[in-house]
Amino acid sequence: MSFENLKYNFFLKFFKNKKKLIWTLKNNLFKNEVCPPTISVVKLSKNTILGKKNERMFIVNDSYQSWNIINDFNFQNEFIRKVKSITKKNTKYDFIDIGANIGIMSKCLLNNKVNISNTYCVEPNKDNFFCLKNNLKKYKRVKLFNFALSNKRENKKLYLDQNNKGNLSFYYEMIKKDKLSFMNTPNNYENIKCESIKNFFRSIRINKNIIKIDTQGYDEMIFQEIPKNVIKKNQILIIEITPLNSKKINFKKFEKNLENYKKFTDFEGNKYNIKEVIELSKKIYEKNIDLIFLKKKFFTN
Repeated sequence: MSFENLKYNFFLKFFKNKKKLIWTLKNNLFKNEVCPPTISVVKLSKNTILGKKNERMFIVNDSYQSWNIINDFNFQNEFIRKVKSITKKNTKYDFIDIGANIGIMSKCLLNNKVNISNTYCVEPNKDNFFCLKNNLKKYKRVKLFNFALSNKRENKKLYLDQNNKGNLSFYYEMIKKDKLSFMNTPNNYENIKCESIKNFFRSIRINKNIIKIDTQGYDEMIFQEIPKNVIKKNQILIIEITPLNSKKINFKKFEKNLENYKKFTDFEGNKYNIKEVIELSKKIYEKNIDLIFLKKKFFTN
């Protein structure tokens, strides 16, 4: 074997176990250049819940979400398994994806025999929205909204996490929770357009629906403002509860909407009551938790 081949094999073996480090460095070393690498197009090497072999996926370059998509063939399997177990095969649902990011959740549902009639995706970040648009363009009856939701129509600062493009938040406190938070600063934000929650729901047809909210700390605020007619037709609501000191929740409104549901569970099957859900929302230092709110007749576990 030539010396050149020996060198090549040595470096290949050395860096093989450091792929994530290389990916992270690539995404950050060039971020201040004229053409920073913000988006990649990858091809699925086998059939997964994200799509079929050789299907292209548009991803934002970060050290967390894109890395999981590239490396984990079971990415979001648990989400799909749970949703399929609590939906009825003979019932059609609209899917309302608030904090849609690059469209992973919507794409998984549309690919995996959940009866989705219409899909509504809300995503404010321009890079995420570009990927979202391309990842869902082959599906019918999908409507995309390039804004955030708030209690009124306004412009707000959206803080950006350089290492996790799924971790974009109205609260800088959320960005500081990242393991590589030293790479982020309060000056790293974009001004985004927000539509009022009530106006958004007025603009779409309200049928039986599944709602997913994942907005990095703003979830309870959105949930408490969802109109009564939407809650009435909602069958399943998936929400991320994030402990933050800076959150502002109207617990009277929050509890009133919670009262429309009969069952509360996490993805491990642990059950909660309304009081416990409220207590989780009041915590400051605990870990994030994904909860599922269900109407009684749709709870199967």
